Amino acid sequence: MTIYGVDWSHKEDKTAVFHSDGLLKKEPDYQEGDIVATENMPHHKRVELHYKGVTIYTCNTDLTKKIREQDNIEKTDDNDCEIIYNQFMAWNIEQNDETFRKFIYDLKLEALAYEVKVRSEAVDARKKAKQRTCLDPALAELKSDELKETANYVKRIETRIKRHLVDMSIYTEYLKDIRGVGVASAGELITIIKDIERFATVSKLWAYFGLDVRNGKAPKRQKGKTANWSQRGRSLVLNDIVSNGFKMGGAATSTRSESEWRLIYEQHKILELEKNEERTEEEKLSNGHMDNRAMRRTGKEFLKRLYNAWKLLNQEATVLAETARLNDEQVECCG
Repeated sequence: MTIYGVDWSHKEDKTAVFHSDGLLKKEPDYQEGDIVATENMPHHKRVELHYKGVTIYTCNTDLTKKIREQDNIEKTDDNDCEIIYNQFMAWNIEQNDETFRKFIYDLKLEALAYEVKVRSEAVDARKKAKQRTCLDPALAELKSDELKETANYVKRIETRIKRHLVDMSIYTEYLKDIRGVGVASAGELITIIKDIERFATVSKLWAYFGLDVRNGKAPKRQKGKTANWSQRGRSLVLNDIVSNGFKMGGAATSTRSESEWRLIYEQHKILELEKNEERTEEEKLSNGHMDNRAMRRTGKEFLKRLYNAWKLLNQEATVLAETARLNDEQVECCG
């Protein structure tokens, strides 16, 4: 068994590897039983190593930055993989916190992620097909059957996504009943989070979705730097779920009242308007700015409730599993 510290450079698609004998010049031929400690290894690479029998541990994304600043170490891939290795070796003695988490392969989650990705590609294809024919009525009529098929294909994929979701308690016991969160959004949200136990606090979940506050401001992408939050996750929550699902989809109609989450968004918007009244003319925010702030607050509240619900379901599942185990042991003893 060999333990490796691995830093993955997404921009250059290369790895830096450190082990007990020092820095390696190239990636090793990993063997069954090896351990890899990493910070940002792509998911497909983790799956590849899983099938080789390698155990993978992932650290918090800010670990290397914290150590570099603490010890005044230059930021390089080689330095980062050594930091990861040293931190893992120290942590591995007692494993008494969540600095590193073991990668668990979940086939059901992989199947759901596959369908979510296929749907995304199908939606893009549908949009492009519409764009190519929208200004040409004759072509649109000629290709009408094909255009209908692109829409039907998306619906068939969503049906497959729902088949996977019915086996997941966070969907059946929580997300399914939220107006404004459709099958596609629920499926993608679950595949982005993967395992709620990855997040020790709701603040860490907010940070993962880029909805935290850093130096008094919402995080923004910086040119030349890789964002250390899920950009698609933030877009999913703020645009697909809050803006489209809650704000617009939750509005009152002739047949139904406003949704719970539309009301929550409106409450946050009212608070922003009240705050704005107290500002000077020079400090006042635009309506769009206030709307964005209200949507961010709504998104954070949504993630907070999701976090609490998911944690509770996991606790209940653990209790049930432990009860079943004790009952089985009792039966064996009596038998």
